[in-house]
Amino acid sequence: MYKVMLIDDDVPMLKVLQQMIDWEAHSLQIVGSTYSSAKALLMFEEVQPDIVITDIGLPQKNGIELADCFTRMKPEVRIIFLTCHEDFHYAQQAVKLKVDDYLIKDQLTDEQLEKSLAKSVRLLKSKIGLIKHGETGYNSQLFRQNLLQRVIGGAPPETTLGYAAQIGISWTYPWFMLGTVSIHFSSFEKRYKQSEYPLILYAIYNIALELSEACEGITPFLEQKNIVILYNYRVNLAQNASLYFHDYLQRLCSECSHLLKIQPGIIAVTEKIELQAIGQIHRQIVQDKCEFYSSADYTVLDTLQIATPRFQPAPQGFLDSYIPQMERAVIKNDLEAIRGILQEIARTAKAMAIHPGDFVRDLSFMLRGIELMFTSLTFDEDLFVYLVQTRTLEDTMELVERKLVQITGNKQQVAGAPPQEPKLQLIQQFIDQHLGDNITSIDMARYLFLDPSYFSRYFKRMTGLTFTDYVHQHKMKVATKMLKISSQNLESLAVGLGYSDRTYFSKVFKKYVGTTPSEYKSKHSVR
Repeated sequence: MYKVMLIDDDVPMLKVLQQMIDWEAHSLQIVGSTYSSAKALLMFEEVQPDIVITDIGLPQKNGIELADCFTRMKPEVRIIFLTCHEDFHYAQQAVKLKVDDYLIKDQLTDEQLEKSLAKSVRLLKSKIGLIKHGETGYNSQLFRQNLLQRVIGGAPPETTLGYAAQIGISWTYPWFMLGTVSIHFSSFEKRYKQSEYPLILYAIYNIALELSEACEGITPFLEQKNIVILYNYRVNLAQNASLYFHDYLQRLCSECSHLLKIQPGIIAVTEKIELQAIGQIHRQIVQDKCEFYSSADYTVLDTLQIATPRFQPAPQGFLDSYIPQMERAVIKNDLEAIRGILQEIARTAKAMAIHPGDFVRDLSFMLRGIELMFTSLTFDEDLFVYLVQTRTLEDTMELVERKLVQITGNKQQVAGAPPQEPKLQLIQQFIDQHLGDNITSIDMARYLFLDPSYFSRYFKRMTGLTFTDYVHQHKMKVATKMLKISSQNLESLAVGLGYSDRTYFSKVFKKYVGTTPSEYKSKHSVR
């Protein structure tokens, strides 16, 4: 009997898998199943399965990361991936993971499952391990990651070159070029879910590996958020090294577009770089987003381009003049006006060379405010995760435009209410949950992920009151009800509503109710 372990955060799917086939008839035994990646690691160590069937899109550790852990613990284990994404066949064509199969949940049949398991059993019998000492597989990836960390960390060149030679990478020439490949999230978001990002990045890495096999001196590396390409070369008048490197990167982009239906972004540093200088240049590229206001494919001919500060902090209230215009455009469903405003914002940001981090932050504040006003109370957090990671103005603005178009199409209006009236439920809920606290507009803005000054203007425009007046008014309504039905004294009532001083509570009560708490209680108790 071969031991099988099942992992899926969708518990009903675990039951479906358990009941789909006669496992014992295929000399298979399910020795464990779990919905948690953390529990899966402990269970794997305990039961030592021969075959693991795991969902890719797991929270915490995803399926790829789990497979990495499993194969380090037991190199001969067989892996079968599950995915629920209908467009996953694009990734299937490209991912060269040494796994046995990829099964789409909605299309899974008992015949497909039996066929995949039969393949795993056949490979187990032939003792072909998942990890091999070669150019592909998890061991090679881990070795390469270790090598890249040595390069980036500035380890002595002789030890770095020695380690590279040990894992089969020959860097015999003195000069390097550096490339990075990232994903344009506006193309990724159209076809994939956020949980599949690591898989698609791994797919790009494997395409890069396959192409590099025919390219002397080119070594791809996989990082958490992008791919790094190093090109080791010598100066040769007979060959244009820069053109050679660009040709490789362009073929990589074309393959990604064809197979995965996504658009990568490329940065190529074609100046001659010594091994020990790569780490600093890499950090500047990744952290500074030097290409943000340039085209998708950005070439650095001189490293001074990225060493010199390029961006300016965003002025306070940079988008303030655009927000009312955008709100009116959304109210009117005027898509042309929305696009025009976004184009003007982009032109201004580029002309002022505003720091990408500041720019994305202000755009996010604007989007959250508009989303709060016109849509349901659940924010689309994936969008904001993507925005933080975008590396070009074009990618950023396309995501923002797509979201505003979605808000315009889906905005919900209360029957009988004017179109511009926003919803107060989320704010009211927060106030009710914090009646005993002295909450401020800053607290509320932080809860909503909004800029405090924007929230104050938005709230005044929405209600005609300042947030402080609104909170006091609401608490006094609660106080009047409590004075009618409760026997608690004024001190405890005041503290329960967030007023530590009885005198101040009485003053606020009289301002909003027109009488003192004692007078109000006396009057209503008589009735």
